[in-house]
Amino acid sequence: MKRSLLLLFFVSIAFAGKGSIYSRYGIGDINPFLSGKNVGMGNTGIAMFGETHVNVLNPASSANITSTILSASYQYSNFTSEDASGSSVFGTGNISSVALAFPVYAPKKIVVTLGILPFSKVAYEQTVAQTVSGNQLLQTFDGRGGVSSGQLSVSYAVDPDLILGLTTHYLFGSIYRDQSITFLTGDYYGGSFNQTYSVSGLGFTLGGIYSGIDKFLGLSDTKQLNVGATLFSGSSMNYSEQTLRNFSTDQDTVSVDNKTIDLPFGFSFGLAYLKNRTVYAYDVHFQNWDNFKVNGIHPSEIQNSIRLSAGVEFLPSSDFMGDDFFKRLSYRFGGYYRMTNLKMNGKSIDEMFASAGISLPMSIETRVHLGLEYGIRGTTSASLIKDSMLRFTVSVSASELMFIQPPIE
Repeated sequence: MKRSLLLLFFVSIAFAGKGSIYSRYGIGDINPFLSGKNVGMGNTGIAMFGETHVNVLNPASSANITSTILSASYQYSNFTSEDASGSSVFGTGNISSVALAFPVYAPKKIVVTLGILPFSKVAYEQTVAQTVSGNQLLQTFDGRGGVSSGQLSVSYAVDPDLILGLTTHYLFGSIYRDQSITFLTGDYYGGSFNQTYSVSGLGFTLGGIYSGIDKFLGLSDTKQLNVGATLFSGSSMNYSEQTLRNFSTDQDTVSVDNKTIDLPFGFSFGLAYLKNRTVYAYDVHFQNWDNFKVNGIHPSEIQNSIRLSAGVEFLPSSDFMGDDFFKRLSYRFGGYYRMTNLKMNGKSIDEMFASAGISLPMSIETRVHLGLEYGIRGTTSASLIKDSMLRFTVSVSASELMFIQPPIE
């Protein structure tokens, strides 16, 4: 049994069968809470108001919503992972978020938003064939689950140009990590470890948007430039760990409570410029992952992350009800570069994405937002894996007006 225990922790790189192998580290892939509209513009939106959709990137962005809006998003992801020896392909899809926004007090633009969104996702499966001391064996590493955010946001107009917002995040979820070893030859015994991590904690995001900073500074006669910013407080999450150890000679369960995971603070800054019915947006997002700790220990593979995003949106005709269908469409393009919070074998795991999107009008305040992204994460050098990813996001934003029957003349 001792030999099998030692061999079980012998780790080598292999492919992820359910998603990115990089979701194995930390608390998984960090999700930026994006709708189809934000996706199409290169994941921008810090300085943009969501008038016909729920923009969860900034709690101040809901201030211009004038009727109740329900938003839901679905995302399909296709991964092609490769190293120096070959490649594998995997696709998966699921509902990624649901949010409800409703105005409370119009003079001060108080809008309340409720939502359930992904914070992180763990999804990988590795199967490694090896020969150790002349014996053939298979190792399997499997991970699933993640952390979700149940959140409540409120926007407030300090004055007509300055909007503030606050989001309270309740972070919760479970992460499952399983390891097993099977000997194909020899007289060794196999075994498995099944670990479950259950986490919960609170965090806060403070956001603000100032409209018309160009007019305020005397650079323009009209309000064309918005500036926005957010600050995430971080969170000290409690977690419990349960490990089931299963070997041919015995089986036992070990449970440990009252551990902590320290999520670090982060901040974002964004600009949005409107000219000739075209919106140009730029965002910067930073998170201080150097302060990420699991029960007081900082994992060596975790580093600070930064994302640089840019996007453009071509708005539909101002005569929304009078023009034909195609003149009421809006189109988006964008892209981003992100230095992720992972560093493996001395190399930063970076990613680059290009995106495009379109919004289909269903009514004055109801849209279907489609977003398509293609990008690359990682590298095949230094015994690492490169992920080529295609993601398709569909978001539906339905206003309460959609459910009101028009009068019959």
